[in-house]
Amino acid sequence: MTADTNNELTHHLGVAIGSIVVAVLLWVAGYRGQRVVAAVPFFILFVVMVIGPLVRIRPSIRRRVSGNFPVNWRSELGIWFAIWSVIHVLFVFWARDWDVVGYLVDMSPWAFGAFVAVLIAIVLACTSNNRAYDYLGPKAWKWHQSHGTYVIFWLVAVHGYDRAYLRPYEEMGFPSDDPLHLIYLVMIVVVVLLHVVAFAVVVSQYRKTGEYPPDL
Repeated sequence: MTADTNNELTHHLGVAIGSIVVAVLLWVAGYRGQRVVAAVPFFILFVVMVIGPLVRIRPSIRRRVSGNFPVNWRSELGIWFAIWSVIHVLFVFWARDWDVVGYLVDMSPWAFGAFVAVLIAIVLACTSNNRAYDYLGPKAWKWHQSHGTYVIFWLVAVHGYDRAYLRPYEEMGFPSDDPLHLIYLVMIVVVVLLHVVAFAVVVSQYRKTGEYPPDL
């Protein structure tokens, strides 16, 4: 599973169109404004997070489709996650009449974590290209991209869980029954399970052959 930092225009168009389609579907389903621009990056992040373990669990995926698919889409997906996340933050500031300082001072720990995740996403997006890859070198580039992505996922997951379940429970006395919130929870669980299974596959291969996958 090698890195791919070419940033193909067709991939960017595909992710952009796909994310807009998701936004439209959410709008049609009755969600508005902040809910839409918060959901779209979470869906993109989910796709980013499942590509690695899926390829590790089922290597045949890459053999069936040429061009290092689906790994070669992660760079574009990550960049569009950062774009939609920035849009979400701007919507939050707009809803608070652009009182940015007041919001940052008064934000919850979970919201602060999500804000940090956006900053990390911007850094990863800016270094998700061939120039940064060549400058940092393969191992350092992969290290900072993979670790940064995991940090983003957990910060966003905790923020999403707070907004979807903890806060509604505190305000109303019962968990949220919003279908979108349930989807968030399912996606978090799926990501965790896939990574656990992929880890088990790697360990199993090592126990059988004495070697790790060459592209680990």
